[in-house]
Amino acid sequence: MWKKASAVAGLAALTLSSTAWAGGQGTFPVVINTTNNTLEGSFGSARHSSDPLQSLDVGFMVGNGYYYAFIFAFDATGTMGACTTTNRDMIEILKAASPDSYIKVYHDGRGTCLDVEMRKASYLEPK
Repeated sequence: MWKKASAVAGLAALTLSSTAWAGGQGTFPVVINTTNNTLEGSFGSARHSSDPLQSLDVGFMVGNGYYYAFIFAFDATGTMGACTTTNRDMIEILKAASPDSYIKVYHDGRGTCLDVEMRKASYLEPK
């Protein structure tokens, strides 16, 4: 009986413990690299940043004769990175992004997106 009571008390102590067990978590602030012509960050980290400058904006323009996506980002220092693309594969990747996604874009330094990476992952900070 004593062993059973000890086991129950031990399990109760574990469930009432203040230690929280969770999966991997990360913060991915907006980073603009003007040397490598990249911009990256997660929407959640930008939204929850302590500074008032970080932002990440993905949008789409469609009209008679045009269809493109644009990406604007500002880091904590106010540096801006931006590019646009008419590449339909890149646009589809950007359209699949959610408010909790991470995005990294490589551009040519003159406003054209060259490569797009988008992630939806459990370790990303939710918006």
